Amino acid sequence: MSHSYYQSLFQLWFLSSLRTMLAIVQRLLQRLVASPTATSTPPPLRWEPEPDAPIDLEKPYNHSRYLDAETGAFPSKPLPHLPQPFYAFEEILALVNGPLPALSLGEDKSEEAISRRPFGEKWRAKVRAQPTLDFTPLKDDIPTLQRAHAVLAWLVHFYVHSTPPPPNKEIVVPASIARPLVQVSQWLKIAPVLTYADTVLWNFELEDEAKPFTANNMTFTTLFNMSNEASRDESEFYRCCAWIEQRGFDCTKLITSLVEDLESPPLSNDLDKADYHELIAGHLRVLAPVVHDLTDILMSVKNSCRPNAFYSSIRPWYRGSDTEGEGLRWVYEGVEDCGSLELSGPSAGQTSTFHVLDALLGVQHNDKSRPFMERMLQYMPAEQRALLRHLQHHSHFIRNLVNESEVVRDAYNAVLDAMAKFRTDHLQVAVRYVVSPKDKCPITGLSAAMSQAGCPAQQRKSRGTGGNELSTMLKGSRDSTRSMRV
Repeated sequence: MSHSYYQSLFQLWFLSSLRTMLAIVQRLLQRLVASPTATSTPPPLRWEPEPDAPIDLEKPYNHSRYLDAETGAFPSKPLPHLPQPFYAFEEILALVNGPLPALSLGEDKSEEAISRRPFGEKWRAKVRAQPTLDFTPLKDDIPTLQRAHAVLAWLVHFYVHSTPPPPNKEIVVPASIARPLVQVSQWLKIAPVLTYADTVLWNFELEDEAKPFTANNMTFTTLFNMSNEASRDESEFYRCCAWIEQRGFDCTKLITSLVEDLESPPLSNDLDKADYHELIAGHLRVLAPVVHDLTDILMSVKNSCRPNAFYSSIRPWYRGSDTEGEGLRWVYEGVEDCGSLELSGPSAGQTSTFHVLDALLGVQHNDKSRPFMERMLQYMPAEQRALLRHLQHHSHFIRNLVNESEVVRDAYNAVLDAMAKFRTDHLQVAVRYVVSPKDKCPITGLSAAMSQAGCPAQQRKSRGTGGNELSTMLKGSRDSTRSMRV
């Protein structure tokens, strides 16, 4: 064959290959433009979550409309890991959530903490270098959104609290984690910061899937202290919270049965009324011992979580931008009007367990506790807020029965007494885990750094991790409960 023939074949092959390569490049460019990993700077995001949907009061109250029928406030199974390209955030979190020494608190001036700072600086630089992803592809996948919120919120707290305190009292949270956290939070209608749900409800795997779904069968997957001796204290603190959630779900189920009977048609004669009152009182008599169990679970924390470990190694990581009063101002890069964001951090006040009891019994909190209790609703999953709003519509039924029946009144007061006992003991736990360690405050390492934050430790009020003045709020909550006795 002639040379020109082979030359023609080569030209055809070359042109065909070139067209194929151009088509591949074009598809890659199209994907890059459409991809959430595009690096172009998006416009500032504004915090504008949709309001909670109205409650359909035409439908009867039932907790299973709002919670999982088997696991309550917990998801029915552990949350899935984030898919690509969002999985990069899982990998960044894993770098500081493992057995090897990783981050230390930025305010900790101990030798060990200072030795970890170079790694912390590299890790934070890696966070800043991440592209700002658009999480819209996950918008309709609630379990994955919950996982996204948890991962991003843990990253924010690791980032903020591993940073040495800046002189201007302001810390910028990079857009790579701040903006998607706000985006995800708007869809979930939950505060864009670490919450109780992130640390307990959305933070577990089952050790043995064949065993019952209980707190003892849970491993808590993300800890601030995974690489040090406080890891057990932190894990057992979450386990105690999980036991309270699970026993609290028994309260919620009992309340559904009670409300179903409250909604029974009016009865026609005194004999029927007496039976009806005894029925309602019977529900309340079953409820009171369960609340006492919650107190016992709460007090068991002293057997597994050391007060000094909680105060020095766990609690500082929880702090939000308003927790310490004179603390850092957090600026979420790429987000407008950061001052409007709820950024208090996780708190036991964000569990729905006692909000549910308050809603049923019509507990009206006083000025010392009401602002905190109402604000903590914004840190609670939206489904739990909906349950509370629905339940509040039934509180007047039981109060009416309390006023007309002695047997209902006695049973109602017994539940209130059990709740007041829980809140009294909660105050004792707060003293043991927050007030007393603060007052002792040995001037070494982290404690020394904290005492130098602007005023002596002994002159600073003890504030809860939700930003409240602790003793005042807890006493107000207890007194409000007691005041409802009839």
